[in-house]
Amino acid sequence: MKKLLFILVAALITGGGIWYFTGGAAREEITVIRTATVGRGDVSRILEATGIVKSQVGAQVKIGAQATGVLESVAVKVGEAVGKGDLIATIDSRELRSQIAEAEANLRQQTARLRYLETNLPRKKSLVSQKLEAQDALDIAIQDTEMARHAAASARARLETLKVQLSYTRIFSPIDGVVSQVAAQEGETIVSGLSVTNLITVIDPSRLEMWIYIDETDVGRVSHGLPVRYTVDAYRDRVFEGEVDVIYPEPEIRDNIVYYRALVLVTPEQAEFLRPEMTTQCKIVVETRHDVLAVPNTAIKWVGGRRVCFVVDDPKRPPREVTPELGLAGLETSEVLSGLSEGDVVATQLVLPAAKTGQKKGN
Repeated sequence: MKKLLFILVAALITGGGIWYFTGGAAREEITVIRTATVGRGDVSRILEATGIVKSQVGAQVKIGAQATGVLESVAVKVGEAVGKGDLIATIDSRELRSQIAEAEANLRQQTARLRYLETNLPRKKSLVSQKLEAQDALDIAIQDTEMARHAAASARARLETLKVQLSYTRIFSPIDGVVSQVAAQEGETIVSGLSVTNLITVIDPSRLEMWIYIDETDVGRVSHGLPVRYTVDAYRDRVFEGEVDVIYPEPEIRDNIVYYRALVLVTPEQAEFLRPEMTTQCKIVVETRHDVLAVPNTAIKWVGGRRVCFVVDDPKRPPREVTPELGLAGLETSEVLSGLSEGDVVATQLVLPAAKTGQKKGN
């Protein structure tokens, strides 16, 4: 019995010792897990915003039909490349061609009549001058000639109008690009009314731009020429670069928040990887300071309401706490004005005593 009691007491003492040394007792020393070295470099203030890829004005064309008739053929499919001037669709033109033949015959008739009257007019003038015919006959001849002239001109204009209408039955691509939409099929009847019927949409995928939506509180810091870096979900490891080209003066309100749109041009090389309506994650470089003393942001800790750093002078000794004066704050590093020196080793991840932070987790 005594032997069993002795074993239980020894086990309790051993367990208590393990609890104390493994964290049961409050730690009073700082444990450094990771470090970094203070050095010189560039620090940039970044404004993060969301953007969207758009086609430039004129790079997306909705091609319609101004003629009425049955769609005779559609020569393209979605995704097919087309060149400027390529025939992409035709509309049945038999009725128009019949009207053109009729108008040509009428023009020939009016031209022949006008030619006769113009030839006969000098004879009428001669007869009247010789008093062989009355003046009234000459006046009538002059009037008939003028009316024939107008009739011939009207017939010619009618013929030209029909030829223009005939040209509408052959639809050509106005730009180089790719077919993005075909809204009608062969055999459908196209009725041209007050608005032009949209048949085919062609886009030029090399002519893109990006719109960045900037909050009204940040728009004052954005100006023409500022560098922009952005990514898209389709190519997360690729960073695209550009610059702010235009800031539109008209606001855009979304969910009761006022935004202003900034335009960034996209190069043809970048456009090979981008498509219209892609969402972008943008970083606008608002300000950059070059070759300044910089400390990693992970080394800046909040202790007692103060921003401090822990400098590791000797790995075998606890780090010393310093309160640096910081300047420009970047996404990854911040400018150091005083309190740290180049080459200082600072803790980026550490465990503070409970007395300092009220917790025992790494910072």
